[in-house]
Amino acid sequence: MKVSDALASAFVKEGVTTVFGLMGNGNMYWWHALDQHPDVRVYETRYEGTALTMAEGWARATGQPGICTVTQGPGLSQLATALIVAARARVPMVVYAGDTALNDPGGVQQFNQARFVEATEAGFVPIWKPSEAEEAVRTAFYRARVESRPIVLNAPIDVQAEEFEGDIDEYESSSTLLPGRQRVQPDPDLLRETARVIAESKKPVIVIGQGAAAAGAGEAITQLADRIGALLATTLPMKGWLAESEYHVGVSGLYATRTTIELFADADLVIGVGASLNHYTTEHGYIFPNARYVQIDLKPSIVMGTGKRADHYLQGDAKLTLEMLDQRLAEQGVSSTGFRTAETRAMLAEYDPDPREFELDPDTLDPRQVASILDDVLPSDVGVIHGTGHCSGTTAIFMRRPRKLTWTVNTFGCIGQAVPTAIGAAVALNGEPLAVLDGDASTLMHMSELETAARLGVKLLIVVFNDEALGAEYQKFVSKKMDARASAIPTPDLGAVARAFGCRGLQARSLDSVKTGVDEFMAGDGPMLLDIRVSRSVISVPYSRLWFGEDI
Repeated sequence: MKVSDALASAFVKEGVTTVFGLMGNGNMYWWHALDQHPDVRVYETRYEGTALTMAEGWARATGQPGICTVTQGPGLSQLATALIVAARARVPMVVYAGDTALNDPGGVQQFNQARFVEATEAGFVPIWKPSEAEEAVRTAFYRARVESRPIVLNAPIDVQAEEFEGDIDEYESSSTLLPGRQRVQPDPDLLRETARVIAESKKPVIVIGQGAAAAGAGEAITQLADRIGALLATTLPMKGWLAESEYHVGVSGLYATRTTIELFADADLVIGVGASLNHYTTEHGYIFPNARYVQIDLKPSIVMGTGKRADHYLQGDAKLTLEMLDQRLAEQGVSSTGFRTAETRAMLAEYDPDPREFELDPDTLDPRQVASILDDVLPSDVGVIHGTGHCSGTTAIFMRRPRKLTWTVNTFGCIGQAVPTAIGAAVALNGEPLAVLDGDASTLMHMSELETAARLGVKLLIVVFNDEALGAEYQKFVSKKMDARASAIPTPDLGAVARAFGCRGLQARSLDSVKTGVDEFMAGDGPMLLDIRVSRSVISVPYSRLWFGEDI
């Protein structure tokens, strides 16, 4: 048995069933060995970077480490941006990367793969000799889970080709090294003081971050919020979580509505749960001018977006800490109306996040109306993934329906990530419908993966808010009264392009055709792209605040 066969077997014993990648001579024999296992499906993509991003989407949807494979040299180097995104998003992943032969330092594809991986903020596990193969796999999976980031398993092709002398039946997976979830309790004295502060609060807000979801703290958040009369808000990546509550006010920060900002002005306490409370979420403290801060997180300390530490910081598991706080408050008989009043409900019912009127460009639509219609006609069981850039400021605010899956893909601030993330998630959903909303420049960046989506037959609606421009840069030029034509790039009919790749496709220049497109997607099978032509004259609320100084 070759080392490549043993490595493939070890991946299977780690529970791997799904792999995304692009084949080359550095990973082809491992790929072939893995493909012999009937319970494993290897999905070939058209670009290495999107393979990793699809694996990231799959990992987010399943809660299991995502698996990607690439060849050596340029195969690995194509992962640069995707590795940084996954590392900063704290997604556990294992990348099987081939490497040039150890005895061929002058190979045309040779370069320092360890140094490259370190620069992307991912981890690196090398295999130097056959006897290290199984331990390297175990270490890679262990580190991916514990460190919550991608780990690159580096396999030189000459080592892969050597004979493996071990017994693959005796392989012990990384789960033997994991003790299971241990919930960290906060300091009792700090907990007691924090409970006192919460009990004294008259208008509290709970801001929910990714750490809250990771801890399974949803029920605990709801129970504490009901007890103290708190509003619920989320960070942008957690948009839509616990949105079933009638006192859920949406995203906190730049993407907040005017109504939310008005309510926040009266808040006397902000409780951050698994949220860093960075300057995006707090707007440097601007939207919470009169509030003290309580922060709950597993990290020893966090400096918030205000440049200060929280007034009361509890290091502990989000779920356990909230349960302990609620129990202490219950024992003290604490119960408060807080924000839970008819006046608050009336303010939230009058939802008009952007009353402005714009003169639309000819033969285009108002993106705000498009987003609202999409929110209405897409059934609530259809998950929605929001991209980044100018269009996300519209979709994030105007799409409010609670859904079982709502993601915002904005880590590292780069475009091009949303569609491949959605393809990977759609694979994990195994036929359940999913929609992804992004701009034209971002979608076009990896247009070749439409063929991958068609080949895989995923039930994915790709909605393109097409302003025929680099939307973010266009609006920044306009805000500075500069000629914006350099950022305006015409596009072909993307619906026709999608059809050429084997998907369904439609161009929409009327609101009725938007509805028709969604209905066609829901009625049919496989992926569909909806190319919606929207007006560049409509400036999103976040960009109006950020670049035009308008307090909307």
